Formats: sequence, C-alpha cells, structure tokens
Amino acid sequence: MKKKNYSTSKFIRFITYSVFTFFIKYYGIKKNMPEGVKKLKAPYLVLGNHVGYWDPFITGYFLPKFTHFVSSDAAFRNPVIRYILNGLGTIPKKKSIRDTKVIRDIISVIKQGENVGIFAEATRTWSGSTQPIDPSIAKLIKLLKVPVIVPILQGMNLFNPRWAYKIRKTKVVIKYKLLFTSEDVSNFSEKQIFDKLTETLQYNEVKNQRIVMNKIHSQKRAEYINHTLYLCPECKSIDTFSAKGNNFYCKSCGYDIHINKYGFFKRRSFGKLYFDNIQNWFDWEQQELVKFISEKITIGFKDIIFEDKASTVYIEAENKKDLIYSGKADIKLYTDKIIIDYINKNEKISMNFNDLQTINPQVNERLEIYYQNKAYRIIGNRPGISALKWEVAANVIWKSSEQIHKLSSYIRAC
Repeated sequence: MKKKNYSTSKFIRFITYSVFTFFIKYYGIKKNMPEGVKKLKAPYLVLGNHVGYWDPFITGYFLPKFTHFVSSDAAFRNPVIRYILNGLGTIPKKKSIRDTKVIRDIISVIKQGENVGIFAEATRTWSGSTQPIDPSIAKLIKLLKVPVIVPILQGMNLFNPRWAYKIRKTKVVIKYKLLFTSEDVSNFSEKQIFDKLTETLQYNEVKNQRIVMNKIHSQKRAEYINHTLYLCPECKSIDTFSAKGNNFYCKSCGYDIHINKYGFFKRRSFGKLYFDNIQNWFDWEQQELVKFISEKITIGFKDIIFEDKASTVYIEAENKKDLIYSGKADIKLYTDKIIIDYINKNEKISMNFNDLQTINPQVNERLEIYYQNKAYRIIGNRPGISALKWEVAANVIWKSSEQIHKLSSYIRAC
C-alpha cells in the first residue's frame, strides 16, 4: 500500500486527545454543532477564525473526523513541538510567502479522504476581531470541491489572547456551521464563495463582550498586553509600557490603565481615558505608527528610527529546521534597512528592505525575519517587548517602495 502523505501517529493522536479531553472539561469549553456538521463525511475543509495558540487543537477536538491543520513553519523549529505536529500530520506553510507546496499537500490530504483545517486569516488576531482574508482561499475551495465547515471561536480572545503567556479562564463556545456543501462549491462563483465566507467569519470579541459581559477569572489580565499595545496615547512613546497583574502603565509619562474583570479599560488615576478596549487602541496605534514612519521616509531621515537593544539572535541552520544561537545584538530600524549590530563581536548584518522577504511577530517577544531565503529569530531582552511594531514599520517601508506583494493584509492603516 502506498504510504499516505502526512500520515499520523496513533500514539501522538491518543495522547493529544487525552490531554485535550481534560483541558476542555477543566476550562468548560463548549461546542455548538448542528446535525449537518456531526453527520458530514470526510473529506471536508475547515475554515475558522484564528485567535489563540490552542485553536487547532480545540477546534479539531470537537469535529467528528480527524483534521490535518495547516501551520506556520516557524512552529516546527522547536524539536519537541515538531515531533508532536508531525505526529498529528500537520501541514507546514511559510508565513506571508506564496507557498505552492502547501497547496499540493492540501490536495494530497483531501485525496486521501481526510480533512484539512486552515485559518483563512493566516495569522492570529492581535485584538479579537477577524483579520482580512486572502481572496485566493475561494480558488482553493473551488479546486478541492469538498464541503466547508466554519467554526467561530467566541470568547477565545479573552481566554487565550495572542499577547498573553497564560490562559485566563472564561466562557468559550465554538460555534460550527456547514457553510458550503459540495454542490454549493460547484454552483457558486469564486466571488460568491469569498463574499459568503468573509461575512460568516466576521467576529469582533469586544463587540460581543459588550453584550454578553463574561467574567475573566484571572488576576493577570494585563500581563504582556504590551506585546500588542506598544504606543502610548498620552506621550506617543514607543515600547515604554510595563504591565503587571491587572494593570499597565507608561514608564515615560505615567499614563496608567486598569483592566476590569470583563476586559475593559479604566484609568487607575485621574485623567483622560483614550480607549476603553484593546480594539480601538490597536487601530489607533497602527495609524499613528504608519504616520510616524511615513514622515521619516518623506523627509529622508537617515538615523535610527527605533531599536531593540541586547536582543538574542538565532539563525536558521542548513537543515532548514533548527535554529542556531548567533549572539546578542541591537536591532536597529532605518528607512531602508534593518541592522543586526552584534554587541560582543565586530559584526553587523544589514538587511535592505528590497531583499527582506517577510517579518513576522511570533509568540511572546519573538520576531522572525526571512532575509535572502534564511530565517532569523530575534527575541527581545525583556518580557513584553513588542515585535508587532517591526511588522507595522516594515509594511510602511515596503509600501513606500511599491513592494505591495510583501504587505500584511491585516495592517489596514497601510
């Protein structure tokens, strides 16, 4: 018998299922699944909104048939996680890079009679609202000719936000919907498929939370929110926030915020409250940083725009799987390049934006850069330092030099 592509390990599947049976019961995660989804036969495509690290495990747990999920190849760099993901038949994809191999792999798994799960936004949300979706997903749906299930993860951005290190217990419901049958896929145009998928995937955690007001059972509601909120609305300083417990404040001007048990913002002291939620703050800071970088480009600014000092640098090994420690360095942004300036050795790596392929914030303080087909991982020197600001800045610079194909779709201000 011909060996299946992306075959799975019974042992890894059993262990994963056992762990998430406990996980889901302990945290009280619920599902809302209609009969049409329960009775659906494989193969089918699963297209959900992407919020937290555990999305594929939780979404896949409730599905009646095992599903192979597509994941960023950055997740495979850790050997332990790589072992688990390989055992689950996970399909790797290069993030923010057109990857034709992943399409062939998806087709192969579907032809095996097994399901594929894709997070159509291609990146986890920073603020709880659905990100833009690549229109090419409609072409893939038409190509596969299989039914499409859409799960919407409600409450997940309060439970497992991208910026937090730890889970915060709150109400989470996964609502599944059979969006397209095979007949629908055949009969609908690509535009009809894309429009309906986009409409169905729209979700805003802040808007939903204003209605349901579910409590967040945690005394660390603010910790590491500065991964997402890096720009102070009071003094416009970049990356000057310190967060602890349920509070965070700007070390430059003292602007302070308390996050209440429902996830909304209040001032700890007297003064103006610019935003009472993460979504509005996130949207504002994108616009402000875009304007700030654009002005530097317009005036031909030649000095450092901002930098992360004493960061840890890893470089991709020859096997394209592992990362090798390279040293400590100051990471400096200019209008035309990023420089990795090593501290303890006389060496600099200059990455011009024409040859820089992608720049992606990962979990915690990690920033991953692809430059001339090699991956560089940069880890900030303190907890909570924001890698997101680098992606926003890079998008402004790419757009100014008409490298539109490199832009991140969710950075709307560009």
